[in-house]
Amino acid sequence: MSNYLKIIFAMLIWSTWGPMIRWLSLPPVVVLFYTSLIASFTVPAFLAVRGELDLTGVGKTWWLFGLLALSSITNNITYFYALGHTTVSNAVFTHYTAPVFVALLAPLLISERLQKVTLLSLPIALAGMVLIVLSGGGLKVDSAHTPGIIAGTVSGIAYAFIIIFSRKLSRMLMHHKAVVLLLWITTLVLAPVVFVTEHHLGPQKAFLLTLTGILHSTLAPLLYYSALRKVMAQHAAILGYMEPLAAIPIAFFFLSEAPAPLALAGGVLILFSGYLVIHARLPD
Repeated sequence: MSNYLKIIFAMLIWSTWGPMIRWLSLPPVVVLFYTSLIASFTVPAFLAVRGELDLTGVGKTWWLFGLLALSSITNNITYFYALGHTTVSNAVFTHYTAPVFVALLAPLLISERLQKVTLLSLPIALAGMVLIVLSGGGLKVDSAHTPGIIAGTVSGIAYAFIIIFSRKLSRMLMHHKAVVLLLWITTLVLAPVVFVTEHHLGPQKAFLLTLTGILHSTLAPLLYYSALRKVMAQHAAILGYMEPLAAIPIAFFFLSEAPAPLALAGGVLILFSGYLVIHARLPD
């Protein structure tokens, strides 16, 4: 049970990305770089204090870490592109097709048997996501939105691979290595882009970036990856719908954006799907 709660808590942290991006008023790539940079120091420091910093054995599975990093960078770039080239509803909906791809790919890539509860809870969660998207104006499908829709779908596939590769590494007890190396690779890859991207950091933005680096890029990944040792990829993917669900009350309290009745109904369905997954959990 505790591992499922870790994933939910990580999703609750990540659901506050919206207000953080709004308050920071910085390009997303800049935010991602600085938060990864901060976490590339805080995560190793935290693990070192606990005596858990160990990067041995990375060379033997370098290809798996490389695939995880490639999936993560692809996910971020295509999702940000989708947000800029189609509606937010289109981008969010296509991005959160990830659980469908996890359900299809996990049995093939990591020999994870598709469970009955997944076949029941995944359609319910998807229906809830559809209601939330409809409450935000629905989907826009025409040639002008095609590039954004394609990018959003690619981000969903990449997100699915992140979950699958993370689950495999966590089962190999390499979850801490995965977090550290992913942060280091992300920082190195984004550094050249950020250096040519115009931006200004004042004291307030520096504080928010530091806070985000500690919460979103340090605490949440450590919780998520450690939980994947015991939580199946398909279960983790469905619990991922807690992130857009939690964004609804967060937007209400912090941004004064009142939720529509359809969004609330969608939230109930997502909560119910999460309950089904947790109720059918494997023993810890």
